[in-house]
Amino acid sequence: MEVGAMMHEVREGGAAPEPRGLLPDRAALRELVPLSSLSDERLEELVSLASLDSQPAGTVLFRRGELDNQALYLLSGQVRLLFPEEDAERIVKAGTEEARHPLGDRQPRRATAVAMTAVTVLRVDANLLDYMLTWDQITALEGTGGEGSREDEEAGRRLRRLLRALPFRAVPPPNLRRLLERIERVPVRAGDVVVRQGERGDYYYLIDQGRARVTRTIELARLSQGAGFGEEALLSEGRRNATVTMETDGVLLRLSKQDFDTLLKEPVLHWIEADEARRRVNAGARWLDVRHAKEFHRFHLPGAVNLPLHELRLRLDELDPGTHYVCYCRTGRRASAAAFLLMQRGIEVSVLRGGLQALPQFRVL
Repeated sequence: MEVGAMMHEVREGGAAPEPRGLLPDRAALRELVPLSSLSDERLEELVSLASLDSQPAGTVLFRRGELDNQALYLLSGQVRLLFPEEDAERIVKAGTEEARHPLGDRQPRRATAVAMTAVTVLRVDANLLDYMLTWDQITALEGTGGEGSREDEEAGRRLRRLLRALPFRAVPPPNLRRLLERIERVPVRAGDVVVRQGERGDYYYLIDQGRARVTRTIELARLSQGAGFGEEALLSEGRRNATVTMETDGVLLRLSKQDFDTLLKEPVLHWIEADEARRRVNAGARWLDVRHAKEFHRFHLPGAVNLPLHELRLRLDELDPGTHYVCYCRTGRRASAAAFLLMQRGIEVSVLRGGLQALPQFRVL
């Protein structure tokens, strides 16, 4: 039976961040490999972040050489896989044993996939799937499966919060386990000032429950469940650039600067050298200059977009979520803070190691 015949409507108010049409029921998902190995909890989390894609005949689903980090499962229809190097092709039909596995499961892609009929595919972030599988195995090894204690349930809830904060998906599972052990739970009341502009940064915060507002002389942003704050001062080694005040009672998850640096900062940030940065920009990436406007106007890299770090939360909508950005400043400190915030919003970003000081070979304007 094709998995597409076993669909149900996603109801309003589900875990999905936006409407995703129809998704396979859980029994159908259990037929897919390696989704069949996931615990119920991890499977639910994965489904909440997956998407369903229906395309007409003739659509190219992916091309040879692409590196898209997606696992595609064929739920209905037929797909032709073309292998130009071997001068060969293979037809995959939904409902077969081969369709239980991701289409052309190699990165970069070894084949081009073309829909022979109208098709429906389930798209899953391959890195996230690998993370989920690893996390389940770590949990099993540590003996936290089965009935589970109240502490285990609380850890599971915190894990779901962390998973929804995008940068945490780049953290190796052992680091995430240590994060769960090190992170502190802090009850707060409406009106509490959590961080104050001008103070030294000593913690990174994630909102577990409640809402907060970010202000300077004006309101910069409103934060709710799952949002993080406080990373700018830790990453740039400067002072807090805004005040964060709780709007409601709630609970914060707090991580010390030392643990933030060791367990989160290094695994998450993608630093690149000057030559690689130039190659990426030549291939379509954009320079993102996060210095102040006056610094930018004095000189900047050709084609750069200026979005000062202190304005980033207000102006995120100006960035194209489909573009890869290479962040830079004078030294790399402000750029690393900006990159962390952009990754939380799902934007692909790298950081120029050493900043402009590392680019004597570039002609700046």
